[in-house]
Amino acid sequence: MSSASTHFEKLTRCCMRCRISRYLNKTIEIEKAGVARVAIPFQPDLTQNADFLHAAMLFEVGDTAGFMAANSLEETYSVLTVDYHINLIRPVRKEGVYALGEVVTAGKTIYVARSDVYSESGKLVAAGQGTYTVSKILLADLDGYND
Repeated sequence: MSSASTHFEKLTRCCMRCRISRYLNKTIEIEKAGVARVAIPFQPDLTQNADFLHAAMLFEVGDTAGFMAANSLEETYSVLTVDYHINLIRPVRKEGVYALGEVVTAGKTIYVARSDVYSESGKLVAAGQGTYTVSKILLADLDGYND
């Protein structure tokens, strides 16, 4: 097992320990360094009053995919979202969503990642971009990273 795959597993396990991840029943995969996939299955409790999936769920999968893609390249410290912008393209009804995040720029302290959000049926429903900064929080100090 390579160091990268160990880091990917630790980072995924750590993120899945977050209450929001468990509440949303998320799945997280780091496909390779700088690329991640995050999914939220459909749950009726996550809809708004017109029965569409709430836009906050599109933001959530997009930002998390960008975050995971960025942190997959940083093996010592946790990254933090500085800014995330999303364009909503179409509403989603009675389907879960998934996002593919990919780092487009990696510096010493700043990462920029693009994330496209899709419905389970494969339609592009949102497009986002995030800026992530390397914090002073050691990954080793986060719950789940070294378990």
